[in-house]
Amino acid sequence: MSKADPGSNQLIDQIFQTHFSGIGRGVRPTQRRMIQSVMDGHNTLGLMPTGSGKSLCYWIAGVALKGITLVIFPLTALMDEQALKLASHGLRVFTLHSGIDTHKQYQELVDLYNQREKPDFIFLSPERLATDGFLEYVLQSIREQIRLIVVDEAHCISQWGLDFRPFYKEIPHFMHAIFGDQPLPTVLCLTATLNPKDREQICQDFRIEDSHVIRHDVLLRPEINVRIVKVPDENTKDEQFWALMDEHKHEKVLVYLDRKRGTRSTEELCEIAVARGFKAVFFHGDMTSEAKAEVIRKFKMGEILTVFATSAFGMGIDIPDIRGVVHYLLTESAEQYYQQIGRVGRDGKPSWAVLFYSDKNIEVRKTWFIAKSFPSEEDIQWAFTNLTDNRTGKRTVNYFDEGDSTQSAYHYLVRSRVISPMCKGIQSLDVFQIAKGLSLPAFEAYRNASYTGLLIQTALKTGKSEDDILRDLYQWLAEGKLKTKSAPGKCLVIDSMVDALPDDLVAEIMADVSEKKAYRLGLFDEFTAILERYTNSFEFHQQIGEYLGIDKFSRQNIYQTLSGDFVRSKSEVIIANILFQSGIPFFYEKILKAPDGTRRDPDFTLEWKGKTYYWEHLGLLDDEEYAREWQVKKAWYQANFPGQLITTQETATLSQECKLILQEKFGVVPIDKELE
Repeated sequence: MSKADPGSNQLIDQIFQTHFSGIGRGVRPTQRRMIQSVMDGHNTLGLMPTGSGKSLCYWIAGVALKGITLVIFPLTALMDEQALKLASHGLRVFTLHSGIDTHKQYQELVDLYNQREKPDFIFLSPERLATDGFLEYVLQSIREQIRLIVVDEAHCISQWGLDFRPFYKEIPHFMHAIFGDQPLPTVLCLTATLNPKDREQICQDFRIEDSHVIRHDVLLRPEINVRIVKVPDENTKDEQFWALMDEHKHEKVLVYLDRKRGTRSTEELCEIAVARGFKAVFFHGDMTSEAKAEVIRKFKMGEILTVFATSAFGMGIDIPDIRGVVHYLLTESAEQYYQQIGRVGRDGKPSWAVLFYSDKNIEVRKTWFIAKSFPSEEDIQWAFTNLTDNRTGKRTVNYFDEGDSTQSAYHYLVRSRVISPMCKGIQSLDVFQIAKGLSLPAFEAYRNASYTGLLIQTALKTGKSEDDILRDLYQWLAEGKLKTKSAPGKCLVIDSMVDALPDDLVAEIMADVSEKKAYRLGLFDEFTAILERYTNSFEFHQQIGEYLGIDKFSRQNIYQTLSGDFVRSKSEVIIANILFQSGIPFFYEKILKAPDGTRRDPDFTLEWKGKTYYWEHLGLLDDEEYAREWQVKKAWYQANFPGQLITTQETATLSQECKLILQEKFGVVPIDKELE
C-alpha cells in the first residue's frame, strides 16, 4: 500500500482503536508516516524526540504485518515494562533476558519451536542474540513468521557514538544467520537524536534509503526550560546544587552524574540527600536487573522523588511526570544531553533542566572518561592473549566473563580477521541428559567421544564440526529428547588465525581507535562551545537544533499541538487541534510536488476518504509582498491540484470557521470544545 492509500490509514486507525485507544487521542502524523513506511516493506529509520510515541509505531506496525516482531532492546527492566504494556493490550509477548529463570526461558523456546505458543512480540537484548545458539536455532525454525525486526535506541549501533554497544553492531550478522539467503523481514530502527556519522552508519548497516529516514518535524523540546550554570569550583557547585534541590524537594527530579561510587558519586550524593530528608535512591549499571526495575517502579509510583543516576537510567524509560533533570557533571555530547533532558515533562506540564559545570569538569571528562573509554594498545594485546593463549586454533570463550576492555578489543580483533567466531555454543555437553524413558544413541556417541565432554574435544574426536554437533543438540533439546541439568553457559567458539598480532595490524587498529577518539573529543568540544554561548533557554534550544542539522525554518516550530507536532503559530495550533480531535489524518508541511517538478509545502496535507486536500492558512495578507506571493501560489494550486485547496485567514473566529469547513466539506462535526 502506498502512503496515500486510504486502506492503510484505515488499518492503522482500526488497530489503534482495537488495541491501544486507551493510551492517547490517536495516531500522530509522524507516527503514521513511519508505520506506513514499514507496512510498505521499507527498512525505516525513525528519528523522534523522547516522549513522542516511538513505541506505538512498532506496536501498530507489528500487529499490521500479522506475524512475529523481534524487538532488540538495550535494558532488561524496560523489556519487562514494554512486555507488560503490550500484554495489557491483549497481545502475546515473549521476553528473553538474564533476569528470567533459565529453565523457564528454555521451555518457552521449546514451546515456540513446537508451535505451542506464537507470540506477537519477542523482546531480547543484542548480547543475547549474539551469543545464544539455541535461540538462533529456534528462530531459524520460525523465520517465515518473523515479519518485522525493531532496533530500539539504534544510536547504540554506531561505533562513532558515545553509547556504542559492541553487540548492536552484530545485528546484521545475526539476521543473516537466521534468514540466510531468504528475503529479510522489514527493519525499523528507532532513536531520538543522531549526528550525521551515526545516521550514515545505521543506514549503511540496514540498507535504509534516505527517503525512508522519517524524522519528526521537530526534534527539539523548546518547552523545557533549560538553565546552564558555570561554576568556579566544586564547592560552589555543591552550594548551588543543594539550594536547587531543596527548592524542588517535592517534585520528581532526576540527577545525572557518571560516578557510581566515591566522592560526589551517585551513591554518596544519594546518602547526603536521604540525610537531608529527600525520598531518594541511586541507580547505576552495577545493580541487578531486579534492583533497577524496583527503582523505576518506585519512581513511577511516586514512592521516591529523587533518583541519582548514571546514564544507565535513560534509554526508553517512560515516566511522564518527571518535572526536572539536573546534570551534576557534563555529558559527552549535545546528543546525549538532549536525550537525557528529554526524560522530563512528557505529560505536557511545565518542566526544567539545569546543568552545572566547571573548567575542571571539562578536563576530567576529556581525560578520564572519553580517552579511557577506548582500548589502548596494551588492552588489544592483552585481550588477544586472553582469548587465544597466543595459539592458533579453536577455543570456547565465555564473553560475559571477560572485562569491558576485552569485550571492546574482541570486536576490533574480529573485524581485523585474526579471530573468527565459528558458532554460538556451550562449553560442555555435561549440562544435557537424555529425557526419561528415551534412548538416544547419537547423543551417547557424542558424550563418549571425550571424557571431558568439552565441545571442541568432542568435535575433534568425532570428526564433526562444532556447529553440526550444536545443531544436533539443539534439535534434540527442541524435540524434548534432551533435558538440561543446569543452565548451559553461553559462549562463543572462536578460531584464532595467528599466534601473535602483526605489528602492522596493531598499528592499523590503533589508528582506527585514534580516529574515533578524536571524533568523540570533537563532539564534546562542540557541546562545551554551545554551553559557553548560553544566554537563555530559547537560544539554547535553537543552537542545539542548528548542531543537529535542523534547518532554521523548522527550528521556528515552537508551538506544540495535541498531536504532539510543533507548528509555527498559535493559529496553526487551532487548525491542527481541530483536525486531530476530529479524527482527520494530516501531515504538517509535507513537501508537495507538481507534475512539472515544482514544489510547495502546504501548511497541512489532509487524507480523507481516498482524497487528498491541502490547507493553507494565510496569516499576513496585509503584507504586500506576502499577498503577491500568495497569488502565485494559489495559481499553482489551481493549475496542478484543482479542487483540493482549502484556505483560512487570520481572524478572531478562526476556530468556528475551521469547524464549519469540516462540516461542509467532510461531513465531520468537530468536538464542541475550546481548543485555543
